[in-house]
Amino acid sequence: MESRLPKPKIILKKAISTVDMNVKSNNNKLRRDDNTSASTSTISTKSINENKLVPKQTLVRSKTLSTITRPTNVTAVKRTATAVTYGEVKRPFVKPVAKTIVNKSSNNALVTNNRGNKVVQNNTDNKTDKIKRWDLRGRLAQTSDKLSVATQKHKDIESKYTALQELVNNLQASETLYRTKAQELEVSNGTLTSKLQCLTEETSIMRERHESLTQRLKEAEESCKSLSYTLNDIQGKYKAQEILVLEQTKELTTLKSDLESQTKINEELETLSHNMDKERRLLHNTIQELKGNIRVFCRVRPRTPQEIEQMKGMCSINFIDDCTIEINKLDGLDAINNCSGKSKGVKQEFSFDKVFTPNASQQEIFEELSLLVQSALEGYNVCVFAYGQTGSGKTYTMEGEYGLHTEGMIPRTVRHIFKEMKQFELLGWNYRIEASFLEIYNEHIIDLLDCQPKTHEIRMVNSKGQDLYVSNLQIKEIHSPEELHECLYTAQQNRAVAATQANERSSRSHSVAQIRLIGTHSTKQEISIGNLNLVDLAGSERLKSEEAARNAETKNINKSLANLGNVILALLKKQEHIPYRNSKLTHLLMPSLGGNSKTLMLLNISPLNECYNETLNSLRFASSVNSCKTGNIKRSRMVLQNITN
Repeated sequence: MESRLPKPKIILKKAISTVDMNVKSNNNKLRRDDNTSASTSTISTKSINENKLVPKQTLVRSKTLSTITRPTNVTAVKRTATAVTYGEVKRPFVKPVAKTIVNKSSNNALVTNNRGNKVVQNNTDNKTDKIKRWDLRGRLAQTSDKLSVATQKHKDIESKYTALQELVNNLQASETLYRTKAQELEVSNGTLTSKLQCLTEETSIMRERHESLTQRLKEAEESCKSLSYTLNDIQGKYKAQEILVLEQTKELTTLKSDLESQTKINEELETLSHNMDKERRLLHNTIQELKGNIRVFCRVRPRTPQEIEQMKGMCSINFIDDCTIEINKLDGLDAINNCSGKSKGVKQEFSFDKVFTPNASQQEIFEELSLLVQSALEGYNVCVFAYGQTGSGKTYTMEGEYGLHTEGMIPRTVRHIFKEMKQFELLGWNYRIEASFLEIYNEHIIDLLDCQPKTHEIRMVNSKGQDLYVSNLQIKEIHSPEELHECLYTAQQNRAVAATQANERSSRSHSVAQIRLIGTHSTKQEISIGNLNLVDLAGSERLKSEEAARNAETKNINKSLANLGNVILALLKKQEHIPYRNSKLTHLLMPSLGGNSKTLMLLNISPLNECYNETLNSLRFASSVNSCKTGNIKRSRMVLQNITN
């Protein structure tokens, strides 16, 4: 019969027996032994989740797990009570025990534990079946047993937890220790690996060196063998060379004696050549003095193609010999009769040092001029000036045109100077060349190499009054003919020219090219200074009314040329006062006309009939110049030691 007592509101679940607790603890112990690599944190969390009690951190037990485990064969205490059944008894929920992998040695213990658990479970099941729900005492006793088992289990777990916590702390300390050791080992491993790499590289380099050294050793051995063979050959040749050296020493002694004799002969020849050079210069100077220190050459230019086209009439010019010219003017009837060989009018004859026909080339004229250039190299002052009316060919004679056959006297003089310098170098002379270019335009001196306007004056070199120089004049040192040609081209471009009736590009100024030749002889301690003046005079002509703009230029040109004639006339009459200072031209030519200079006048005349009067005046003036006689000319040659002192 069912009890009429009310059913209890609290239903207690069936407690887990101590056998199950022991089984679980054994299983956990087996699991820890088998899997030591599992972390201690997972074990502590499982024990907390099963009991739901947080152990105190302050409790520490020194007992091991084996001392606190209880035996599994504990039987429950029977209690007598009235059996009251309220219904079917529910079985308590028991967690399934996890299967653990154990070793073969622990299999028997696991089987016995499982059997014990089954027996305890069967006993508890039978007891629960016997105790009824209304039996509160029985149930209380049962729960008290379970509570005691649970407390015991809790104590066991706490002790186990403390042991595990100690183990975890020990493991953490050892882990940090091992980590520091591992880091140190890694660092040492890195250094060792780097050292190993360096050593491997060094070993590879040493191997390569060893291989190269072995190869070189083999090559050296081979070369040593070859050198030993060549050494034997050289020793044989050395013995032969010793014999030759002995023979050559004997020959050398004989050659030294011959050389000493030859040096004596060469010294004698040098002195002889120097003396002969002196004699040659003296003879050359005497020849030039016999020819005259003032010489006049006359050159008749040919007709230009334009004059041939215009059919301009020509004067009657006869060349009697190399030094005499005969001239006569022809009118229209005379030109007709001239074809039959008859001529009318008064013939006038003039004699000069040399007369050149229209067919004469520039080279033929320079052959006569080169002797004077030679005198300038030897230390004499030389002046060459071209005289004649406008359009008579003065500029062509002095400057010429581009080309070897049409070059004038100035370019040919430059080339001849550098050619003769090489010959003088063989005799021990070294030359330095200085050049300057100027023009006299409207009684003003202008530097043709300097574009800046400056005041230039003619001054005396010393108190004796023999040599002159121009102040503020640019002087350039010349090292090659090309440099002098460039200076000449610059002077030609800067010279004052204009178009007149007589010439499209007439020179309206007197152009002067001054070349200074300074030669030194180091062995003889001598120095010679020669001045070469090449002058291209402006031409004179009578201007018509339409050319009145050139009246001032023409007056100045005619005035300077008239003063030149007055100077020549004064020299002929041997007057005490010679008017050199009446014009810049005569003042500049004073050393050439009446001083220490060899002068050559190149007279240029036109063959046209319309220029007869000017041609006749030029011939008369040139003949008067040719009649002038000057004294002996001295060359400027000094001792080099006196100059240095």
